[in-house]
Amino acid sequence: MTPISVRIVTAIRLALLCCIGFLFANVATALPLPPSIHDCNGSKDLIFAAHLDDDLLFMNPDVSANIDAGGCMLTVYLTASERRAGEDYMLARERGVRAAYAYLANKPDVWTQDTVAVGAYHLTRFTLTGDPKLQLIHMRLKDPWLGKGWGSLTPLSQTESIAGNTVDTLGSYHETYSRADLVATIASIIQGYGPTTVRHLDDTINIPYTELCWRCIGHGHPDHIASARLVRDAIKLAHGNYAEVAYVDYPTQERQINLDEKEINKKTEAFRRYAWKDYHACPDPQNCIAPAGPEASWVGRSYYVSRHNITPALFTDPEGGILILAKGEVNDAANIWNSRKQTWSALGGRTPDSLASFAYPDATNGFLARDALGIIWTNKQNPDESWQGWQGMVGARFPRLPTVTSEVKTAAVALANDGLLYWATASSTENRWAAWQPLPVLQQASGDLAITTDAAGRLVIFATDVEGRLFTVQQIAAEDAEHWSSWNEIAAPAALGGLAALRNAHGLIELYLRDRESNHLLRIVQAAQANSAADTPSPAIWNTATDLGISFVGKPAAGLNEHGNVIVAVVDHPGGALWLYENAQAKKLSVNVASSPALRVINGVLYIVARNAGQLQTYQVQEYRQGAWGTALTVTVPPAGGGSAFSVGVSGSPLAVVTDNGTQEKDN
Repeated sequence: MTPISVRIVTAIRLALLCCIGFLFANVATALPLPPSIHDCNGSKDLIFAAHLDDDLLFMNPDVSANIDAGGCMLTVYLTASERRAGEDYMLARERGVRAAYAYLANKPDVWTQDTVAVGAYHLTRFTLTGDPKLQLIHMRLKDPWLGKGWGSLTPLSQTESIAGNTVDTLGSYHETYSRADLVATIASIIQGYGPTTVRHLDDTINIPYTELCWRCIGHGHPDHIASARLVRDAIKLAHGNYAEVAYVDYPTQERQINLDEKEINKKTEAFRRYAWKDYHACPDPQNCIAPAGPEASWVGRSYYVSRHNITPALFTDPEGGILILAKGEVNDAANIWNSRKQTWSALGGRTPDSLASFAYPDATNGFLARDALGIIWTNKQNPDESWQGWQGMVGARFPRLPTVTSEVKTAAVALANDGLLYWATASSTENRWAAWQPLPVLQQASGDLAITTDAAGRLVIFATDVEGRLFTVQQIAAEDAEHWSSWNEIAAPAALGGLAALRNAHGLIELYLRDRESNHLLRIVQAAQANSAADTPSPAIWNTATDLGISFVGKPAAGLNEHGNVIVAVVDHPGGALWLYENAQAKKLSVNVASSPALRVINGVLYIVARNAGQLQTYQVQEYRQGAWGTALTVTVPPAGGGSAFSVGVSGSPLAVVTDNGTQEKDN
């Protein structure tokens, strides 16, 4: 079957599952509508775990933090986790995770059980009586090892990797899933719940399932990998306004402790509540030492999966040196590299995303970071090159990092969890931003945005909807920040994100975007402008889009070169070539580039920086001098430690490396 045929069959299967599921559910059990974003205090987590405890060991403290914030949470366990011990052991472990979640919610361990139907499949659901926003669903896929060795395949990993294989369920309903059934069922759950974040395990480990080994460097559990790959495929079918966060599992034991004492204690206690019900983990609950062995290592750590494509930011320091800002792919922290010192410094934080840089109105450097709960944090550099520490922005939560401008005004725009677009501006001198404020409603807005200012100093924002139509909105007057025009559509080919905007030397806005059909870089230039802030804004006249003939991924880096002319840099595909468009010509600068680039003119020299392809997080800086491009330097990897929870006023510091004792083996 061709890949196109597979996608068509899967899409049809998903549609049937959704329709049949709703029909059957009305007969089997009275299913309420999923909780609204307002019922959930702006956050709806959907967690997919392979086993009964994976969420507690590898996704916490994010699990606990979302519960503490009053968010909703639906955790889906794919396997029965019975390890050939049968249904009684499965039920014991299910009681364990219920006890752990009740502890995290600070509620009695009392739950309501029912059965929900997704298509022809029956899933067991538990709802916490004291806090119905917390629910657990069990798919109960049988989970024995199918051989004697650690690398022996499991039913789930076989079904994920071997065409034609299936996996049966344990419990009251005896049902069978194919790989397509699993993907479609997961996608149906995502669409039905409408999450703001989907969390899953690590799909990036490329070691064959049969070659995996226990506690070997970089190795994982076959069920962890299989479950994550299935969720990733389901995400491709279940479109929506949500973040995707993947978690490192076993290999966290190879990294530094990055949780603080409070986080470790609460994570430990939650796992202990689970372990008391798991008679393999705690044969004698009265004298249980869990977490022990590798679990003792895992409860002190939590790391996000890297796709090895972290986009950098490029600054200049007060002495004219080059500063590179990047989220560490190993430490998950914000890191700054200084060309004069030739070193990285970790600024703390723990983020699954890249960072958004900007200049404050007083010309000092700043950046935004998003934590895994969707809160945006800011940091500001002092004149002595130290950093002021974290400040949280209030008013909304977001599934993606905001887009920022520093042209005339320092402002940001982002699509929030509630599906509305919000904007905010920075203080003139302090590390503070105004609260997020809603923009006029744009129906079915996507999260790819651009923001700049027009010649009259008014903020102008560009957005696309889910169909790829292009829209713009602008402030009524530069001095009246509260009032905005209505959204106006710009005639353009259907877009697929990749937006970037800036003002050229003539004061006209240039907009760049990706054509949905060809993936080419398009340019649209403003044809008329307001002459002063007093002019009443009207829908700007825009020239016809020009196809620049370059395919690209990610976002363009747009700026002005040393002569004040617009330049745009893009990467044609992951691991591909870096292209620069300047003076109506496209030039290939380098190859083996993994991230979108950043560019800036520093001391009259144009610099472009991007991540090199490969496992190691290195960056190549190129410069334009005397009419020629050359490599200025290669920046080595950021530090392994230094990540920490975001906390107001704290810039972050690495915790001590602790050697973990114990050799207890864990196979689920």
